[in-house]
Amino acid sequence: MMQTIIQLLSGALGSIGFGLLFHLNRRYLPAAGVGGLLAWLAYLLAAPAVHGTFLANLVGGVCAALYAEFMARWYNAPSTPFFITAAVPLIPGSTLYYCMNAVVSSNLLAAEHYGEQTFLAAFGIAGGMAIAWCLADLSRKLNALLTGHNPAK
Repeated sequence: MMQTIIQLLSGALGSIGFGLLFHLNRRYLPAAGVGGLLAWLAYLLAAPAVHGTFLANLVGGVCAALYAEFMARWYNAPSTPFFITAAVPLIPGSTLYYCMNAVVSSNLLAAEHYGEQTFLAAFGIAGGMAIAWCLADLSRKLNALLTGHNPAK
């Protein structure tokens, strides 16, 4: 339990740190921290249930992107800064490092394994982002249709 709390706080602090590093508007920093915490929480909850890197990252990516869309509407701002900071804990940095280390060490079997894990994680995040952004776009279009507003004008 304590390890999970530490991981969640690390996800939040990593997202805030990333926001600071790239000059995210300071009023968005708490939202960035919550986004990182929620994305990592979704990953942690999904990982034992789905038994795979791709699906766990897909769930985390969907959560991060839906949160980013919600915060963008809340703050009347673009969703991209919220998504990028929320997705930071999901980035497969360790597997990419181990893949490159195996390549340099000429251990092609390990490089293949870590490369596959890195690709699956990145593809899962991207797939989750695409699913959530399609749902958000559909929501906007349905809302415009029901209220009689034309978003194209």
